[in-house]
Amino acid sequence: MATPIPRNQATFSLAEIAAITGGQLHGNDRSVRGVTTDSRRLHDHELFVALSGERFDGHDYLTQVAEAKACAVVRRGSERPAELACVEVDDTLVALGAIGNAHRRRWTGRIVGITGSAGKTSTKELTAAALRGAGRRVRATEGNLNNRVGVPMTLLTLEDEDEVGVIEMGTSEKGEIRVLAAMTEPDVAVLTLVSAAHTEGLGGVDAVRQEKTDLFRGRREGAPAIAPSDDPTLAGFGARTFGPGEHADVQVLAWRLEGARTNVSLRVGTTTLEVSLQWLGEAAARNTAAALLVVDSLGEDVARAAKALSDVAPVPGRMCPRDASGVLVLDDSYNANPRSMSLALSTARELATSRKGSLVAVLGTMGELGDLSDDAHATLRGEAEKRTDRAIFVGPGFAKTGSVVENAAAAIESLGALAPGDVLLVKGSRTWRLEQVVDHVCGGGR
Repeated sequence: MATPIPRNQATFSLAEIAAITGGQLHGNDRSVRGVTTDSRRLHDHELFVALSGERFDGHDYLTQVAEAKACAVVRRGSERPAELACVEVDDTLVALGAIGNAHRRRWTGRIVGITGSAGKTSTKELTAAALRGAGRRVRATEGNLNNRVGVPMTLLTLEDEDEVGVIEMGTSEKGEIRVLAAMTEPDVAVLTLVSAAHTEGLGGVDAVRQEKTDLFRGRREGAPAIAPSDDPTLAGFGARTFGPGEHADVQVLAWRLEGARTNVSLRVGTTTLEVSLQWLGEAAARNTAAALLVVDSLGEDVARAAKALSDVAPVPGRMCPRDASGVLVLDDSYNANPRSMSLALSTARELATSRKGSLVAVLGTMGELGDLSDDAHATLRGEAEKRTDRAIFVGPGFAKTGSVVENAAAAIESLGALAPGDVLLVKGSRTWRLEQVVDHVCGGGR
């Protein structure tokens, strides 16, 4: 389900909006408070930005916008209901980004920008919690609002009392991170991982790397870059690093699973910290290291921040553990790419071994891999068949190397009995709606 866009109280004059967007004001100048793209949730003081997409066009709703007594609109062309002032622009999506950037520039806090092929949302959540634990007032991206609409709308929620904004940025097409980086101008830029993800829209892994490192190129002058210590292709950016290896600025010394928690030993400078997480596995350990390196880069108390992480619950759909009458269900249904699926299988296998139970996996086709898809699915099928006691594969991606089921409903029918102590891993791209499997086993909604 899409995350609702939060309301904001950002204030502009229409003359400012015209100057910011390079647009032309039609009607009288006036002040607006709040910017929205949703014609169904208008307040009478707000500015409506008429976006156009594949399934909608905000320009079709200008009469309703006028009836809702919106203050003004940003739109293509000057035609409008007589009672509405408007700023005419060439591209309303570009205009929204410019408005978000203008608000970011006048805000006095600092922005942490986060991207990567996997781990963005988890690192964002852990970073926000760590900074709050260190005593900072933090505003962070809600849910999946990490695109060219969600990012500027999140920037517009930044208020005077906020000290740090933690902004997640995703991409599925070339140039998107460059646009979002220019919009956010990060004071700290974090790249969690470069691997095969969205390669259908971006190209191969080298193209993914180029796209993701645009975040580093777009950061403010002198701002630290943060990158994995075990990716030598990122060395040219002079980044501070996290992960394994003695030269990492925040080094993961060890991690181990205990029940449904991960205990992580970290070295930060000359200090060793122990962190107990509700998040699971190697990915959680790495994301925690990244979050604490952000804290350190901002000059905050890392030890104090680390203590706050033990109470942070994982995000549903992202390696989130749930109990179903003694069966440990790992809900990793939000998305999947080859690297994240391999890490999830590794963690699930270790949990099943520690519980002396069987590991059953429901794995959905990984989307947007382009020419890499066949090889990636063949490799993951082989890995899953080695690591699991039983695996159910969903969708056509896995079909060339073995049997598959068509959808989540068919996966449920094929699931069979699970016993206390067993581990069920559910992971796949969003297309397959595998949260239905989780809900079926757990007996209700998440």
